[in-house]
Amino acid sequence: MADAAEDPIQVSAPAEAVEASEEPQQSNEDDAIATAGEAGSQCVTAETASTEPAAPVAAAPEAPTKPLSWAERAALRSQGSGYAQDAAEQHAASSSTAMSRQQDVQQLLDVKLVKDSFVDYLALLAERKTSESASDAQQEVLQLPEELQKFDGCLNAGVPTTARVGYTRLGLVNTANTCYVNVVVQSLLPCNALLWVLRRCNVDDPRRPTFSALITLCKEFHTRKPDSHGETLNVLMLRPVKDVVASWQKLGAQQDAGEFLFYILSQMHDESKWKVQLTPERDGKDGDEGKGDDDDGESTGAWAHLVKTSRRQVETRSAGLHEDSPIARIFGGLIQSAVRTRGAKADSVSLEPFNRLDLDISESGVTSVRTALQAFCKSEVINEGQTRRIQFKVLPKVLILSLKRFAYTKDKGGPQKVQKAIKYDEKLVLERSWLADEAPSAEYYLMALICHHGESVHRGHYTSIVRYNSEWFLYDDTTVRRVEPKEVAAEHHTVYLLVYQSRGMVDMTP
Repeated sequence: MADAAEDPIQVSAPAEAVEASEEPQQSNEDDAIATAGEAGSQCVTAETASTEPAAPVAAAPEAPTKPLSWAERAALRSQGSGYAQDAAEQHAASSSTAMSRQQDVQQLLDVKLVKDSFVDYLALLAERKTSESASDAQQEVLQLPEELQKFDGCLNAGVPTTARVGYTRLGLVNTANTCYVNVVVQSLLPCNALLWVLRRCNVDDPRRPTFSALITLCKEFHTRKPDSHGETLNVLMLRPVKDVVASWQKLGAQQDAGEFLFYILSQMHDESKWKVQLTPERDGKDGDEGKGDDDDGESTGAWAHLVKTSRRQVETRSAGLHEDSPIARIFGGLIQSAVRTRGAKADSVSLEPFNRLDLDISESGVTSVRTALQAFCKSEVINEGQTRRIQFKVLPKVLILSLKRFAYTKDKGGPQKVQKAIKYDEKLVLERSWLADEAPSAEYYLMALICHHGESVHRGHYTSIVRYNSEWFLYDDTTVRRVEPKEVAAEHHTVYLLVYQSRGMVDMTP
């Protein structure tokens, strides 16, 4: 394979893109995934579709008119190779307009040429789980195909959150005020669970442009020669990356690194999500739910149920259908907000998913991440006779903390940067009082910092400090240098985002 630096966009597969976790990589998986990009590089346009009668070919299926579910794609694939590119062209030629011809061809080729990935495997498992009452014909379509069976073993073993990294430490060129992009890229590279998923997906998947962009980026960091530390890369020269960045905001303007990070995570979630039915087990209950001994006979609605604990009944509310994804399994958690009303029989509890915590640091008593978390979880009066308390019901494997350094101040007539120093520790253990009764605790270890330099909300510069195994490195666009732990802990006035990672396994099973 040619050096990725020579032609960074022409890549054929993600199999080599991301460093593996410490498990051995099976060669059949490499071979299966390695062909994805080569197949996806073929294309047909309306101009190449012949309008003359073509030789008879196997009947092509009708072109899909909406995004295909896995089952629909599987059903089309099950017809075998009876239709190929020429069949797609012939089918497209019968369409009434050039635009519809091009769309028909592309959709047919997407079905035929895009290899199924780990994300498709998860989607199929979720679809099978929610289709237990489907007809025999539907169940047959949802059977696990041979090309996806290779994922069974790695799913059963779980995904490690941490592993020794070995990617090349590259400096990133800042063109068009892209320092916010650079720091986000550098901060995600040590996230082993994310990279584990990416290396099992396809680089040329039109259904998942954000996944494709990150896989393309990861190939650059993981296919360089071992002595390439300190070389530079312009991420905007990678077309998939440029397209994703441009789809968010106009290139050239200064942007917020935190907003960009959460946009990326949100897009990846949308590109890989499946729907799940919320059950008492998934809701963390122990099976004693119901309306309680003090039920007054009134319905609490389709969303609510009462749980009688040893201390007090709680009425828990959450929407019936929820979305899940591998991104949610890594970065997602669940917040429990409990409202207690004087004289009421039950606390009203709502559950809200999150992929980062926005911590208010404006109060005078908040001087550290720990005191900011204490303020976040403390009980507060919301109305006369009503108090609310926030606790963590489910903790994420990767915890992202966003310090609210940019706040609106009425006396100055606009947003201002909060310049105060905020201390943080390399190890973070959440206090028991911050957790809901059944929530297990977790120890987090600092993985990356994103710092904002400058006194204005509207301008400034971003840098990142990222753990590389047992060492720390500062990334300031193209400048990459090793720093001592005392320097890592000294960014009290500039730290904006903190990325903490727990140790253990991520369960990806739908």
